[in-house]
Amino acid sequence: MSEADIHFEFYRHLTNGITSQAQRGSTEYGAVRPEYSDGLSGRADLVVFDSSNEPIAVIEAKQPGEDSSRDIDPYSPAVIEQALEYGAKIGAPYCATYNGNRLVLFRTLEPGKAFLERSTKSYEITSTEKFADEFLDELARFQQQDATWDSLDDAFVNRVRSFHDYVTPRLEESLTDYLEADSEFRDSFSQWAAKQGIEYASADDDAKREVISEFSEQAAYLLINKVLFYKLLENSPAYEDEIPPLAVSIHRVQEDLEDHFDVVVSEVDFEAIFEHDDIFGEIPLDPISEKLREFIIELDDQDLTQFDSDVIGRIYEGVIPYERRREMGEYYTPPAVCDLITRLTVDSASDSVLDPACGSGGFLVSAYHRLQELLPEPAGSHSRILNQLHGIDINRFPAHLTAINLAIQDLSSYTESVNVEINDFFNIQPDTLRFSREIADAEGGGSEDGLVDSLGGLDAVVGNPPYIRSRNIDEKGRVREHLSNVDGEFISKRMDIYGYFITHSTQFLRDGGRLGVITSDRWLDTGYGADLQQFILDHYKLDAVIRFDRQTFSDALVGASVVIMTKEEDPSQRQQNVVKFLRVRESLGIDDIESLVKDDVPANQMVDDPEYRLITQSQRDLREQDKWSVHFLAPPLYFDAAGHSDVIELQDVADVNRGLTSGANDFYYARREEWEELGLTQYTTPLLKATGQLSRIRFDDEDAEEWGVLDIHKLVEQALDEVADQYADIDRTEQVKEWLGKNGHNSLVEYIEWGEDNGYHDRPTTSARDIWFDLGELERPSLLMTDFTWRIYRAVWNEASATSDAQFYNITCSDEVDEKLLGGLLNSRLSWLMVELRGRWAGGQGMTRARIKVYEAEELPLPDPSEMSAEEQQRIREAFEALMEREDALDEDERTVANTEEARDQLDRAVLATLGMSDRLDELKRAIEGLVAMRERDAGDNTEVLVTRPDEREVIELEGVSEARESTTLSDF
Repeated sequence: MSEADIHFEFYRHLTNGITSQAQRGSTEYGAVRPEYSDGLSGRADLVVFDSSNEPIAVIEAKQPGEDSSRDIDPYSPAVIEQALEYGAKIGAPYCATYNGNRLVLFRTLEPGKAFLERSTKSYEITSTEKFADEFLDELARFQQQDATWDSLDDAFVNRVRSFHDYVTPRLEESLTDYLEADSEFRDSFSQWAAKQGIEYASADDDAKREVISEFSEQAAYLLINKVLFYKLLENSPAYEDEIPPLAVSIHRVQEDLEDHFDVVVSEVDFEAIFEHDDIFGEIPLDPISEKLREFIIELDDQDLTQFDSDVIGRIYEGVIPYERRREMGEYYTPPAVCDLITRLTVDSASDSVLDPACGSGGFLVSAYHRLQELLPEPAGSHSRILNQLHGIDINRFPAHLTAINLAIQDLSSYTESVNVEINDFFNIQPDTLRFSREIADAEGGGSEDGLVDSLGGLDAVVGNPPYIRSRNIDEKGRVREHLSNVDGEFISKRMDIYGYFITHSTQFLRDGGRLGVITSDRWLDTGYGADLQQFILDHYKLDAVIRFDRQTFSDALVGASVVIMTKEEDPSQRQQNVVKFLRVRESLGIDDIESLVKDDVPANQMVDDPEYRLITQSQRDLREQDKWSVHFLAPPLYFDAAGHSDVIELQDVADVNRGLTSGANDFYYARREEWEELGLTQYTTPLLKATGQLSRIRFDDEDAEEWGVLDIHKLVEQALDEVADQYADIDRTEQVKEWLGKNGHNSLVEYIEWGEDNGYHDRPTTSARDIWFDLGELERPSLLMTDFTWRIYRAVWNEASATSDAQFYNITCSDEVDEKLLGGLLNSRLSWLMVELRGRWAGGQGMTRARIKVYEAEELPLPDPSEMSAEEQQRIREAFEALMEREDALDEDERTVANTEEARDQLDRAVLATLGMSDRLDELKRAIEGLVAMRERDAGDNTEVLVTRPDEREVIELEGVSEARESTTLSDF
């Protein structure tokens, strides 16, 4: 795209946005004018005006000498100066720089402030059309003072990320040209790649381009990191006599940089940041030298010591691709979460702290500040605090970043060493002397020989263990070896890696030591999660489990929970402990959350506040529960219903089993017209293949016309009966095929042989059958449940007597239970609520699904039919039939909850009445609406709270306990 094309595209979408909706909040937009020059020495690319023809924002993309706006860095001083000059001259309160991929918004008039200290807001753009509309909303919010600028930390990280985005493709181009022009360098590059286990020399062109691209990303990051760290040292009192100011000539940028970096290595020994493989230093920097020099000059006006959070980690997260970090299960933890966990685990200035997967060091930086805060005289405490902190990471580069991150926490003090080890946590045994270890420190690390102090008896273990699923764990046997030391052999081998970090960390804590981690929340409701829960109850007082209604990690679709627990050897103390399940709905300050976790609160209480929800449970009672996730989402009605004396489990009145797993759907399943074309319709039976076939509860003969499944079990049985001794010299499958051919089923035999030609008979499931093409006796129950739910939960009334696929569960009623009565119970919102809460949520981009396993379906609570009067049973059956009839009367796209609400309400009242809860229908409906709404948004990057919240805090008694709380104060969390 040319610059003109990019401007026109943005101009067009802004204009369309104003045309479709001029009024946004208190701002009424008028027009967008391109190439605006009134009162200016040049032409502003775009100016946004309000309806009174007052300018609101200048948007600038070009800079002198640039041909394409995508070539600019939106943080380039030349571009910013141009935008600010135009904005000031025409009186626009805001200006922006824009390159098609990123827009940076500035407040125009902030005299005396350096560019990087101004009020800024950075936006990454994936769709110009969508962004243009959102930008108009955002400008209006700033006009009303309802929007917030990026924090200084965020602004700086965004600036570095933008510069990295600018540098990387130019380094890639420079590297590509150099590889083509210099054969000696090409050989060196191939040798370097081979040492990294990367095949380059013999790779095809696409693979080579990928290697070059990844190398350039890393080279750009290393270069920027060198510049940033040099500037930090330059301004440090501890190194001011050794580090000269960073100054580079426009004619020898690369040479001057290397000279300065060599000084650091020779005088201060920060090899970890300044010395890398020589290959990185050989890439010609000519295409970026001018911009690199400008960036260095920018930093002269930036106080890099003002950042008190993990800026190095933030930059690492921002520029190292998400896909690469995801391979290692590595996600950056927001500083506020690190601070919260260290606040809840570190109580004394003398505490020793371990992060067993320290990454770039966010938790240890937070622990550093926590210990400093607890010291009566923090001055001069740098070395003491570093001696109390221990980090381990399997990856060398993040481990070195941790060392650097800790070293710069006090640049007025010289850092001799930090306790950061490059190792696999599962290779380290507690309280065991070792003769050497590989360490990472600010000086580059290396091997520490001789006796190494043992690691154990710690006061706190904190961290964010890797997010690696069970199937991807390397050497799982080695990872599980420690379980025999902590009585954990019973734990399922399906446990994800974070669970093993918890079990292994247990050995490193003293009795009374605290463990605080942020993990995936899968353990709250999975099968292996029940094992981990049991382990926790056997070793710890579980202090709190905390979940947030906003997604914790911006680049990962991972639900997360904070777990705080205290190691406790005394079983009676564990049993008496009160566990807090805290759901944070709005932005709460760390002080507020700390109070909620640490304050004494009796067990069996729910506090429902607009900002949070707190449920307390006796740890003794948790042993009888394996779905701890319900404490975050369930309404009071759930607890009352699930614990009601007249409630049983589905397995008490019905058999539950999964539908058909064919092992080769392409062979066994086909649409009716396909079976007709093959002449095989007579060998099939109706099939309910997928939930997409369902738009109502009733599945009738008309619905069943779409799909069919091969059903020849009776025919195969007949064949086997008749050929038992006739074809002794061939195997049973061939006997059946021979019989089928001789008895007029030639088209079927041809189809079977086509399946064999395509290898369907050799698949694991099919080859395990006696006769591979025989699915056996197919089940056709009157009731089916789906294994997952999207927006509407339905249990299927299988009027067509169809066979179902494995996406469904067969529900076969016991003789004493009426099928329509059970159908009514299973289609009530009460059962829907149980499905939402007793199963688990399976993530997805469009919408998270509520998923339920077979054993969870078997344990589904429902009112006991044997305790109902004949009138109650009849009322449920009639309401169930009325609901189906209402759905039948609607077109497919009209069968929504809203359009069937009256009939649903009638069924729900009839079901709730059996438990004496008919007056709680509204509570039930609100709970379902909230859970579905939450699932709809759960897959997004920012899961804002969607559950309807009460206007006032409500304190609800669970088993007779209640307590009021003062309102908490909102702050940035």
